[in-house]
Amino acid sequence: MASKEPTSKLAEGAEPELSGETLANGYFAKDQLPDGRVLIIRSIGPSDKRLLQEGMHHLSKRSRYNRFLTPKDELTAGELVYFTEIDMVNHVALGAILIEHGEKIPVGVARYVVSEEHSDCHSAEVAFAVDEVHQGQGVGTILFKHLTKIARSNGIRAFTALVLSDNQRMLNIFAHSGLAMKMLLNVAGAYEVRLDLS
Repeated sequence: MASKEPTSKLAEGAEPELSGETLANGYFAKDQLPDGRVLIIRSIGPSDKRLLQEGMHHLSKRSRYNRFLTPKDELTAGELVYFTEIDMVNHVALGAILIEHGEKIPVGVARYVVSEEHSDCHSAEVAFAVDEVHQGQGVGTILFKHLTKIARSNGIRAFTALVLSDNQRMLNIFAHSGLAMKMLLNVAGAYEVRLDLS
């Protein structure tokens, strides 16, 4: 049986036009997982430092390695500042919060960052992580969809990513995103991925 595609619903119904001004005030949307559970997608801000640090403890060692491409157990104080104090234009970060049995459960994070050397070619590096218990349920797909929408509104024309060859979940999200994708396996055994947003 074919799985149901996630549907997108913003908090107030109709989806507003996105702009740098509206994004500076934050992003908030309600979406739905294939099984019908509600997922809140919202921008990450400075008050989320503790939440991000706690989220590291809900990832397996392998998932943390897939995300950071190096062994990592905790985020440093500097990393927490970098990951939460963002402009929502050149650095966009979204959190996914699952509504389950009346509780709000943080389950994933996605972000893109425009590097200084790529600022003139309108591309950004993308990354995301979903906590271990909720992987494979559509959270990453929904986060990536909202990240793509924001990127397009900010004039980003392509996403890039460095993905370990055994990180099939991330590769599958990219492959099923509907975006034109190019992949190159480098000498380190990781895929250099480019996704066209135009």
